[in-house]
Amino acid sequence: MTEAGFGSERTALSPEVSAIYYITKGQKTVGPCSLDDLRAYIAYGSVRDSDLVRREGATEWTPLRYLAELQLNGEDAPTAQEITTRRRTARYRDYEKVPIARRSGVVLGWLVWGFLVFPPLLWRGAISVYQDRIYSQKADEKGYLQFWPRWIEPIVTVLLVVNAITWLLLIAWVWRESTPMARELASFVSTAIIDLQNWLSK
Repeated sequence: MTEAGFGSERTALSPEVSAIYYITKGQKTVGPCSLDDLRAYIAYGSVRDSDLVRREGATEWTPLRYLAELQLNGEDAPTAQEITTRRRTARYRDYEKVPIARRSGVVLGWLVWGFLVFPPLLWRGAISVYQDRIYSQKADEKGYLQFWPRWIEPIVTVLLVVNAITWLLLIAWVWRESTPMARELASFVSTAIIDLQNWLSK
């Protein structure tokens, strides 16, 4: 295996979105994978910018940091190394490949049912919104799935606060209404025990 591209000049590979790639990590080779897969691996930290990659049909391997397909146009374009230091996010074209906890339909269901019925579902949905991008089934002009805007987070925060206040008020009302009944029940049990003791002592 030839490790190409370690010099000062970047290895120039013509960008092809439909190309197939292979990645080598030590003695292990991963692939075949698409360019989108490469971007996802980098975003999630599954591969390092120093790992070697080879396009199908090529004979030489090059470090990911020098792969032309991963560079954007412009002098200030980020490299694969810079991408790995950013927030780990991935972009999807197929809704079925989006993790369950990041699908808009699932998270919306958690938020609604959690707010109305079962608070832990609301908390789970809120965690997904705060930690990850939530993807809808709509795609942008490039074919990538769109994700929820950041202004959704304040709305989720309001839902959490309102839900917590509502449950606290409900618990306080139940406690207030149940306290007299509890006292009556305790008094009845106490009286019954005393009567039983008196009857046994005769």
